[in-house]
Parts: sequence; C-alpha cells; structure tokens
Amino acid sequence: MPTLSDVRTDCASCTQYIENMKPSYRGGFKRLAQEYKLDKKVLEKLRPYAKDYILVALFADWCSDAAKAVPVLSLLEKEIGIEIRALGGMEKPPYGSPKFWAVPPSPKEVDVFGITSSPTIIVFKKTGEEVGRIKTKPKMTPTVEAEILKIIEDSRKV
Repeated sequence: MPTLSDVRTDCASCTQYIENMKPSYRGGFKRLAQEYKLDKKVLEKLRPYAKDYILVALFADWCSDAAKAVPVLSLLEKEIGIEIRALGGMEKPPYGSPKFWAVPPSPKEVDVFGITSSPTIIVFKKTGEEVGRIKTKPKMTPTVEAEILKIIEDSRKV
C-alpha cells in the first residue's frame, strides 16, 4: 500500500499552486478563496491535529469540484498551518484509453495512489500512513474542512 513517502516532497502548497496556475483557472480558485468562510467551530477542533497530519490534493485544474475544494485547503493552510501538498495538472487520457488519467502529463502519484476522481484529497498521518480520502466532494459532512476533521477523528478511534 502506498504511503506519504510516495508523494513528492517538493510539490507546491495549495496557496503556491493557485498563485502559479494558468490565469484562465486562477481567477475562479482565488475568487472562491476570498468568498469562502471556514467553519470556526470545525477549525478549533481541527487545529490541534494540524501538526500530526499532512494532506495531499490531486486534481485537474479545469475541474469545477477542484475549484471548490482546493481554495478551502489553501485557507486551511493559512488558518491552522496544516501542511498540504498540491498536485494539480491532471489530464484525461485520449479517447478509448482504459486509464482514468494520462500519466504523464498528470502527476505520477495519480497512478501510485489509484486516483479515479478530481479532486482527491488524501489525509496522511505524519508517520506516513493514509487514514482517509475525499473523492470529488464531501460525502459524510457538509464542508471540506468538516470532512477532514471527521476522517482524522475517526482514524484516532481505531
């Protein structure tokens, strides 16, 4: 099973990635980051875990679900200091391919972690093991930050 050590350490943070995106995508990502209000109650519960977890976001820049989730991750970086690695630039393969994503130009981690959806946010303990994923959008809670908190809290019960 792949671990955090299979993710490049030199990839950009979400904030850095958004700043360096093609202008045709950057505006939408930045606009959502300016308009979105993080859930303060969730932040207070999430803050103590920030030093013990790392998030990795894999996504296609053109994906509308990524344009909603990745700016939230950028806000979490700034607000609670959690490390988030952004691996954008995922591209679809040519028509007729049996693969979900073309690697390359999509990051190699797409194949390593069996990514089928954009965005996919993987939650890792700092020790390297994966504890959960958000595929496309939150399924158990109303927000990305609440979903991350739920994944972390559930992993600590085991």
